[in-house]
Amino acid sequence: MLNEQSSSNPIHASSPDEVAVGPLSLAEAEELCASLKRISVRSEQALEQGDAREGIEQVERWVESYRRGLAAAQKISCSGIDMLKKTRAQLALSLEERLRLEDEGGNSSTKEQAAQNEELARALSRIDKILPLLEQSFNVENQQPQVA
Repeated sequence: MLNEQSSSNPIHASSPDEVAVGPLSLAEAEELCASLKRISVRSEQALEQGDAREGIEQVERWVESYRRGLAAAQKISCSGIDMLKKTRAQLALSLEERLRLEDEGGNSSTKEQAAQNEELARALSRIDKILPLLEQSFNVENQQPQVA
């Protein structure tokens, strides 16, 4: 039996024995992985016939990969964006300090120093392009932090 929801929401199973349709949450993916492992262990002899074991193991690998992807996405949305913002602030401060010292010293920068300054500026520019995309992709303003 399935729990039916409105057409805008995917249908999810309410117990491990039910079939879930639509994107799985991290908890649902973890439960599905555990269920597939239980099938592999508890039905080991029955699965030896034909290619049933290979099929279960392949599906288990796919679900595990999906689960790892969800966990990674959750980490990005919870802390990765903040880490990137802090890194950006540190790089901006470093570049500002380098340019300030260069101006105060009165000496023009060496080719190596100029290259380092340029690399810092490029890194800042790349981060500035990436941050809005990450924030939009993970709807940062609409999510509550969760412990992964």
